[in-house]
Amino acid sequence: MHALQPTAASSLSLPSGTYIYAIAEAPSSSAGRRQFAAISSDDSLRIFDGRSLQPLTVVSAKTHEGVTSLNGTLPGFLATAGRDGAVRLWDVRSGHASGKADVEMKVVFSLERNAPILSLAGNPESYTIVAGTELVSSQATVAIWDIRAPGETRQKYVEIHNDDVTELQFHPTRSNILLSGSTDGLVNLYDINTTDEDETLLQVINHGSIHHAGFLSEDAVFALSHDEVFSIHPITNPDSETSDSPAPIQFGDLRKPLGCEYVVQTLTNSNGTYLAAGNASEKRLDILPITSNPKWDFDYSSVWRLPGAHGEEIVRAVHLDEQSQTVFSGGEDGFVRAWRSDSSVGNDMHIEEDPSGINSARSKDKKRVKDEKRFKPY
Repeated sequence: MHALQPTAASSLSLPSGTYIYAIAEAPSSSAGRRQFAAISSDDSLRIFDGRSLQPLTVVSAKTHEGVTSLNGTLPGFLATAGRDGAVRLWDVRSGHASGKADVEMKVVFSLERNAPILSLAGNPESYTIVAGTELVSSQATVAIWDIRAPGETRQKYVEIHNDDVTELQFHPTRSNILLSGSTDGLVNLYDINTTDEDETLLQVINHGSIHHAGFLSEDAVFALSHDEVFSIHPITNPDSETSDSPAPIQFGDLRKPLGCEYVVQTLTNSNGTYLAAGNASEKRLDILPITSNPKWDFDYSSVWRLPGAHGEEIVRAVHLDEQSQTVFSGGEDGFVRAWRSDSSVGNDMHIEEDPSGINSARSKDKKRVKDEKRFKPY
């Protein structure tokens, strides 16, 4: 096991009691400066410095009425979505380190009936952005837009799922293959170049209410339910002459084998995919590599631990930055924290005073309410 060291912490000047929802790399107008973005429960979108974590710009104090999603994969833009049924693209390259929101909102995509959006994905190769909605009037929608044609909806699927769409992800090498997951228990793979909704489905995986799902490789996907049950499934070959699909690998409930209380998310970089799992009682977060050789499994010998993590508060977001060899985490304590290995830690540590007192005891009633919310999509 390898312990990472905390190098910086910042509240991003957020109001007290704010949760950090997601962290993504942000485009930068300054050479050499690495910037990152965070969305939070006050509905703001903020840019912070990747080294000191000091806030640089409040892109918007009110991105949405109930922001839910942040995506940084589209060239030059950050994308956000919310419960107001809108997707917004933000050109943050014009922002300054003055704290002023000198940022241009380029495009807004909207859904009929303002169906709340719960999931978001972008594909830079095809300039495509996809949103998945909550179930409204017995209909859950997966909507697809080309960001170069904001006035048109490229594609819309309304029969793919019959409950909230909680996950969307593009195939790592095939920009026309999209994965979606839902609280209806299904993970679907489909070809978005096929316009007929009845013909678009390539594979259906029945797992359980989906918290997260995604591609582990070009030919394997994972599914994680809201009760922390995990499985890995081979992608079927439509050209295969046999109708038998390879059996999935069932890991069951991860909480006992991983010694965790909850799973945050998976993380992918050039070295592979990792799973971030938290234990609030023991005040830690573990990042475990997922390996494929000799078979799909967790590499328990190469765990990276964030000791202390966010105290007894739940970690909501984790982001790996390969260039700076830094792990960023965001939690229900309202803080973003940076972590690095001993070999990469210098003398630039910046720890903002933590007014929340993450090591202090929290009431049992507050913890119980949080635990109840934990297994529901937000």
